[in-house]
Amino acid sequence: MMVKTTLQGGLIYLTMVFFTATLVAFGFKRRTLAKGFWFAGFLAALSSVIWRGIHTGHPPMQNLFEFFLCMAAFLWPLSQLSRWKNDMDTTVKDATLGLIILFPVGFVFSEAVRRLPPALQSPLFVPHVASYVAGYIMLARAALMSLPMFKRSSTKVEIVGADIASRQTVVVGFLLITIGLVLGSLWGKLCWGHYWQWDPKETWSLATWLIYGVYFHLRMKTGLRKPRQLATFLWIGLLFIVLTLTWINLSRMFSGMHNYA
Repeated sequence: MMVKTTLQGGLIYLTMVFFTATLVAFGFKRRTLAKGFWFAGFLAALSSVIWRGIHTGHPPMQNLFEFFLCMAAFLWPLSQLSRWKNDMDTTVKDATLGLIILFPVGFVFSEAVRRLPPALQSPLFVPHVASYVAGYIMLARAALMSLPMFKRSSTKVEIVGADIASRQTVVVGFLLITIGLVLGSLWGKLCWGHYWQWDPKETWSLATWLIYGVYFHLRMKTGLRKPRQLATFLWIGLLFIVLTLTWINLSRMFSGMHNYA
């Protein structure tokens, strides 16, 4: 475990402090105070992303350290969108997710600046990676929103509400990772002459896409008659996302063209 003593590290830990304070304030039912901490956490997360971009001289999306920084900064806007769209307060779930995301950023991943490799010096770099950043965080939130669908004690109203919120969220997330997949294929054609290389990360990204395809198929076939099965596929999809970003991306067992990430 590494503690970062740089300005970058300070911004990361400040974000984590604000996210933690948000949860504590909610626990004591101080919602106004919690909202203030939550917004302050967003500002700290955004500052962390901006500083990383200034410090490295390139869009902060090169590796997992930067990827996770960007995901944490997305959470507050998405939380506000949920409040506006579905009248749902997802602050506790989002702040918890933010802490989970930032823990490896603050204590595991290296913040060392690396030169942007030639393969990433493309106009498709930002839209491709940004699609996955936003898509993955949306899909993670969809899994969290589905939790009431597992509980036997949940009322029908709670299950329907959870289904609507998770379905709307997963639709957007699925669209974004679809865009990311298509852009990645076009990028591969430009860089390596082929749309698809069966690179391990490519393959697992496709497998993740297919899991959510099965979710939509099941949703159309059964409606809400099997809420637990629907929620299960959202969590399986999240597991595939975690494996794609960590084990597949970092393990020496899987060598490929995405090793720089």
